[in-house]
Amino acid sequence: MGRAPLRAQQGWRLVVLRAPAGALIGIFLALAGCASVDSDEVVPIAQVREEYKLGPVNPRAFTVCHEHGCQERSPVSLSPAQWGEVRALFTPLSANAAQERARISQAIGLMERLVAPQAGTAGDVGGTFEGVGRGHGQLDCEDEAANTTQYLAMMSDDGLIRFHSTVGWAWRGHFIHGWPHTATVIEEQGSGARWSVDSWFEDNGKPAHVVPVRQWKNGWAPAH
Repeated sequence: MGRAPLRAQQGWRLVVLRAPAGALIGIFLALAGCASVDSDEVVPIAQVREEYKLGPVNPRAFTVCHEHGCQERSPVSLSPAQWGEVRALFTPLSANAAQERARISQAIGLMERLVAPQAGTAGDVGGTFEGVGRGHGQLDCEDEAANTTQYLAMMSDDGLIRFHSTVGWAWRGHFIHGWPHTATVIEEQGSGARWSVDSWFEDNGKPAHVVPVRQWKNGWAPAH
């Protein structure tokens, strides 16, 4: 697969951690021109799926990314009863898009809790650098976005999500508006409004944040 276009945008992580202090200015200047905070433009979902090898999924068999940049993928599965817990969040089906987004937020957190015992990710802490030194089972924003994309696909395939579709990933930061960061994006049917679904800020199992893409690109972060 052609990894360069997408993965190059996240190459900052290892570069920054390994670069001599004097090289950081050059890195800063090289990445500054990549920031785009005045639009809801995203990397298309087809490209994301190709570059991160996100194939078809169903609750009985899928994988969970972890260890930063999907370096590891753990096979997991949900029992009918466990998937029933997810379905229960959407029962009765959402009456409008706002209600559906609130349920998506809760469902992402629930999915993280359900898969954690199999994937070894129960101890994942919010953020990236906060997890350094905590051992196996940590997720960065790429892991979170990949997993969120797959969770949303399963919910959509089961008819639980009716007012939104997953359209891609949004990028932000590059040191100008905070550290480089990515999140999955959903689009509201009809209005075309786009929302970032971001579970990276929180510890494992907490509800995801669903934020308008333009607000998210301008450096939005939850008040902790």
